[in-house]
Amino acid sequence: MLDPAASLPSRPLWAEDARWSVERAWPVPGRPQVLTVEVTALEDPEPAGSSAAEASGPAASSPGGSRRARRAGYFRVEHHGGAARHREHLELFPPNTDPALPALQQAARGGLVIAHEPGLRAVVRHRDEANETYTVVLPAGGASDLLAGMRRAQAFSGPFRLPRLISHGDSTATFQALTGVSLHRPHRIGAQAWETAWEQSLDAWSTAIQHPGELPASTPVHGAATEIRRLQRWEALVRPYIVGSELFQRNVRTACEALASIPERRMVPAHRQLRDEDLLYSPEVGPALVKVSSAGWAHPALDLGGLRACAKWNELRGLWDAPRRAVVFRLINDAAYRNGVAADALEAYERAALLRLSAQFTFSPNLADAAESLRASLLQPELRG
Repeated sequence: MLDPAASLPSRPLWAEDARWSVERAWPVPGRPQVLTVEVTALEDPEPAGSSAAEASGPAASSPGGSRRARRAGYFRVEHHGGAARHREHLELFPPNTDPALPALQQAARGGLVIAHEPGLRAVVRHRDEANETYTVVLPAGGASDLLAGMRRAQAFSGPFRLPRLISHGDSTATFQALTGVSLHRPHRIGAQAWETAWEQSLDAWSTAIQHPGELPASTPVHGAATEIRRLQRWEALVRPYIVGSELFQRNVRTACEALASIPERRMVPAHRQLRDEDLLYSPEVGPALVKVSSAGWAHPALDLGGLRACAKWNELRGLWDAPRRAVVFRLINDAAYRNGVAADALEAYERAALLRLSAQFTFSPNLADAAESLRASLLQPELRG
């Protein structure tokens, strides 16, 4: 049910005498009036002749490109009885800091924070003419879990190029940048190269799951029950924020029943959170896979269904055109067939991923309308109580 205390942020918001765009937001369980947020500045570009010191303000971007630094903090709303509008508050952490990520300030020196999920994770890019690295910053002691995930991800090494670890500490890990273009951005890849890139990437995935080698005994297993819990968690988080939450809940319940009905005779190495953004391609050195620390065992439909869901979502929000999406669909379906993934399993994992995406992107102001359209396209009205 739509909670009267629940509000999503406007775009833009004001804080520190500047305008900020909320790029991503995350609900706080049990507190619908509070979101954690990642923002970028919306200030106008610095006029010609401005000093380097002036250019280091909230709108500062990296020396090698126009990407803006991320800040993080809290979005809160105050409701006053009888007031026509509620009051919105954006509270930002000081630049390059997070109370739960004490290593961030040091890691960000000389670099650019390109991602920041408050309290959980930040990514800092360092780039000059000769080198580019990415440092993942985690809560104290968090690097050990990330490094364990990197060891599990060696199941994909060979078919894919993987990030190379340069150094690590208690709560940081620094990786060398990988050569390649993200398969999330078709405008950077020609039509013929697009098909080649996806074909080689899915061939690499097929090879990895067929010849995985030895995985650590502690490797997590992501069965249907895990995927059901993940979907149910997002349904509960989004419930206070959407109209028609009861119908959404019933559709989620049906999707969970479909997942539970799939036989789990065969588990394979899986990324477990695979998106098109995690695939890179270079004509010279082939496909690469990033953000691999989530690796584990799973049904082969998990990664393929997630990729197919991303393709649909990218077309719906206008990032991909229909021909590009059709190419990806055909190649995913071919990979599923060659690897014995049943059509009903692929559809069940795809639908679960689409329902989850419709919930997650409800909290991103620039994608909330597309998320609502996606949700409306998925809901089956015959599931009304």
